[in-house]
Amino acid sequence: MDINAYLTGWHDALMPRIAIGLFGLLIVALLIRTIAAKKISLVPSLLWMLAGAALILFALFPQQLIRTVISTEYVVRMRVMMGFVSLLVLLITLESTRRARLQERYALLWVATALVILICAFFPNVVNLLRLLMGMNYTAAVVSVAFTFLTLVLFHFSISMSISQSKQSRIAQQLALLEARVRELEQKR
Repeated sequence: MDINAYLTGWHDALMPRIAIGLFGLLIVALLIRTIAAKKISLVPSLLWMLAGAALILFALFPQQLIRTVISTEYVVRMRVMMGFVSLLVLLITLESTRRARLQERYALLWVATALVILICAFFPNVVNLLRLLMGMNYTAAVVSVAFTFLTLVLFHFSISMSISQSKQSRIAQQLALLEARVRELEQKR
């Protein structure tokens, strides 16, 4: 794959850039309309705004900026992306907790996951140590750290759902007993 073909073609690729920019503008316009109608909450609106803005910015990227990004080291680009994603997860978690849409016990897992990924982004030696111990490359080590924490989050949610279903069954049984008791009392009357 010749990266220079993509680089030299980006400046001249006017139609794809216009299409990407218009798609980003469409997302932002629909989002503004949805916010005005009060049909969307803050967290999804922020995510959609980020997506629309990213598409618009991508369409406006000058060729020199793309050359600079491509010329940076792969690990540095990956660390920047990890840091951005972990900060985004951290902000969304804290905002959802503040608005009482996410309970603290679940928020702790997401905060821990975001902080571990953020630590891996800021301190690459942690990932390098894991990489050397496990005999894998940098990308696989980062993915394994993220996968481990997300698996723990999913496991915690599975336990919580099981407990909730058990409580729900118990409540349904108690309700059925109470309904039977009410019917019995109504028949005696």
